Amino acid sequence: IALPIIDFRARLPEPVLGGQFEMQVNTMAVGRTDGQDTQRAFALTKWEYQGLTGLGQQFTLTAQARGDVYHSDDNLLTSNILYRGNSGWETRASATAALDVKWPFVGQIFGGTQVLTPRFQVVATPQTRNIEIPNEDSRAIDLEDSNLFALNRFAGYDRIEDGARFTYGLEWQFTRPNLSVNTIIGQSYRLTSEPVIFPDGTGLTNRTSDIVGRTQVRFGDRVRFTHRYRLDKDSLAIRRNEIDAMLGDRRTYAEAGYLRLNRDIGTGFEDLRDREELRVGGRVQINDNWSVFGSGVFDLTSTREDPSTTSDGFEPLLTRLGIAYSDDCLEIGITWRRDYVDNGDAERGNTFLFRIALRNLGF
Repeated sequence: IALPIIDFRARLPEPVLGGQFEMQVNTMAVGRTDGQDTQRAFALTKWEYQGLTGLGQQFTLTAQARGDVYHSDDNLLTSNILYRGNSGWETRASATAALDVKWPFVGQIFGGTQVLTPRFQVVATPQTRNIEIPNEDSRAIDLEDSNLFALNRFAGYDRIEDGARFTYGLEWQFTRPNLSVNTIIGQSYRLTSEPVIFPDGTGLTNRTSDIVGRTQVRFGDRVRFTHRYRLDKDSLAIRRNEIDAMLGDRRTYAEAGYLRLNRDIGTGFEDLRDREELRVGGRVQINDNWSVFGSGVFDLTSTREDPSTTSDGFEPLLTRLGIAYSDDCLEIGITWRRDYVDNGDAERGNTFLFRIALRNLGF
């Protein structure tokens, strides 16, 4: 039973010491009929200053402070000790300072324009109380291009990455008529040798992280290809391999995605299991107002990837089919969805969704 999350953010309109100042307050409460109950509230303040040196380096200075209050019951019902935290009231305070520097170089090549941008970041956070705090929303951690330069690489708010580290990477952009390429690759190194709470297989356990990257290629407005990956720092084995392709425009398109996670991780972390998955979807615009759409997600995981799985290597997880009407004033859609597996309290079966939206009211 999850109460609505309250998340309030405010940004001061006037600069403070030349930088942008913002505040955040967040609450969360989860109750279980047979499991751990957790409530959380925290307040955060953040100051960020962006500047430009005479040599063209773009830099960002960040200072952040946060305070948390937690309360939990029935913690022993959570089997994984890294998730349960201490029962009763717990508090936590943390502070983070960071410097992020980019140095873009612009030039002409192959009939287009390229931008080569080395990037370097230093982040420091004093040792923080983590094990004592319940973990509800920071379990599925995985190093990837989207969080490589994040101040906290944990997903969610319940875990805070402490210690000092520097992160380095290289981004390359190339544009010419009807073609654009954007690629990034990077890695991080932790300056302290203190033990971390990242599970083995997430790419962040050792002082030197795995190598992550992303490449996106666009041909005009109708073809897009994206590849994301994570390479083992020692063997260069592919730990994450994700490919997405799209053909079409906003009205009529087809898309497909493939994901394989080979984390080489223990079976005790249910949120970090190895996985192989296929996603397909599409939409066809029949005329100016009517369209049909559909999608499917299929589990390709076999016992080779995950010995605990019951899949035979091809198992549908979700299919969806619908029809929609849209004009300048109104949107109507009917969708049939079928779930093939139970997911928590959501049972497998058929779901029908009717959607109506009134557009441009008051304009």
